[in-house]
Amino acid sequence: MSTARSRGLGRRWVRAVSLAALLSAALPLALPARAVDSPGAATAHQEPDSSKITPAMVDAGRAIFHGKGTCFACHGMQLEGSQVAPTLKVHAWRDAKNGEFPAIFYVVTHGVSGTLMVAFPGDISRAEALDVASYVWSVGHGKAAP
Repeated sequence: MSTARSRGLGRRWVRAVSLAALLSAALPLALPARAVDSPGAATAHQEPDSSKITPAMVDAGRAIFHGKGTCFACHGMQLEGSQVAPTLKVHAWRDAKNGEFPAIFYVVTHGVSGTLMVAFPGDISRAEALDVASYVWSVGHGKAAP
């Protein structure tokens, strides 16, 4: 290999390493901080318990479902479902076992493998996921309108 060619490869390697170092330093600054609300973080947030669902949680969940969470895009404006996602009204639940509140919360926070359902859709927080699960549970059990 010629000296000129080896110097060219060396420069490209140095540039690639420099770019990788720059990106690894800048990437954490570009990502949103979610220390308290990340899925694995220990938090003092309320755990899923249907007896603790309040009308305010249902209303907040409705707003997130139809807004930031973008849940309506697949599940429909009236939670009627679509070709890509099931209804969230009263039905035979597939992924959220028997439509139980903790199971719905689990689906919202973990997603469903092999489907379009992602964990924390719309980059919602754990608290927002609890509100969405409250809304979905309430509609699915006939306790709230879609």
